[in-house]
Amino acid sequence: MKERMIRWLSILLAGMIAISAGTVGFCADSRDDLTDTGALSGYRLGYMSWGVRHTGLDVLQEKLENSGKALPEVRVAVIDSGLNTDNRFLKGRYVDGWNFINNTADCNDDQYHGTMVSGIIADATSSNVKILPIKVNDKSGRGNMKNVEKGIYYAIEHDADVINLSLSASDPSHSLTILDEAIEAAVDAGIVVVAAAGNEQGEAGDQYPANKSNVLTVTSIDKNNVIGENANTGSAVDFAMPGVMIWAPYKSGLTSAFVDTGTSLAAPHAAAAAALLKTWDKRVDQDAVYDILKEHAVDLGDAGFDTTYGWGTIDLSDFDISAQYVPPVRYILGDTDGSGAVETVDATWLQRHIAGMETPFSAEELSRGDVDRDGVVTITDATAIQRYLAQLQIGYPIGELT
Repeated sequence: MKERMIRWLSILLAGMIAISAGTVGFCADSRDDLTDTGALSGYRLGYMSWGVRHTGLDVLQEKLENSGKALPEVRVAVIDSGLNTDNRFLKGRYVDGWNFINNTADCNDDQYHGTMVSGIIADATSSNVKILPIKVNDKSGRGNMKNVEKGIYYAIEHDADVINLSLSASDPSHSLTILDEAIEAAVDAGIVVVAAAGNEQGEAGDQYPANKSNVLTVTSIDKNNVIGENANTGSAVDFAMPGVMIWAPYKSGLTSAFVDTGTSLAAPHAAAAAALLKTWDKRVDQDAVYDILKEHAVDLGDAGFDTTYGWGTIDLSDFDISAQYVPPVRYILGDTDGSGAVETVDATWLQRHIAGMETPFSAEELSRGDVDRDGVVTITDATAIQRYLAQLQIGYPIGELT
């Protein structure tokens, strides 16, 4: 597939036109560069940004830290422009990543965007949460979707728990698919994938991968829960997170920081929330995180879901870390005995059922063998399972999770 240039989510400055597709725009409605002023010199980890308290992540973080339990390492892959490893704010908060531009392990951020996103995640999480930097964008703010795809697979292979995609490509025709398989693989692996909605003051559904149904799409709000000035909205938006006038570390200097605005800053607040929920229980997946965030949503705009704020912003301050997570039961097509694999015994039971022989399975259990999805279990299904076992090519996904 032809590689497509992507652009980071943003507007160059308020009042300027949007950067055309194929280039990368800097996320800066406003920026106050405090490079080397010592802004972070006396800083205690956590809560530099108002957004952390606004979403209750400060309370959840402290609950987890004070739980008396060893907190597992949770990795958040930031697929972006790299990371300023010298900044004191990020000391001890990252693991080695990869630079897909130069194919090296040097992920130094010579733009700023990746350091900003990583810093927001570090700001909102406990020290067990580590950034996995994956560089796909160069110093001029340019990259391509093929490298983003590689970055997602790299994140899967290197044990990421959450992936943050504060990037997008214009996709009004909904024709882009280059990341589809990679995102699906990540979600299937239990990774939570977060995408920023974009800053064109238009439809989030016209941005890729924000328009994917299997990502958490995040738009931005200010301190007063008002939608960000240039933030995209629409039915693709799931949640609205802090993204206006957010403090973050800068790409250079030991203690440098700056203030910025955009949905690129809102997405990492959601990624941080997912990382803390993964700290609570590593088994929570995309669906579980979505349900928890929805349960703890602060309704904004019209009652319930609306096309400006989605389900609203979140407040996890009252999240009960003593609760027990019960993973949902997932069935595999054709796995009638629930062994976790499609085997010859499944085909045998199906054939006995078809022949009217008595079986210990319920109608619901046997319906899992409906591999051709016509609503009934027939000899076609049993034959298909046997062909699958004989490694003959068939046209439907036996073994697919449902």
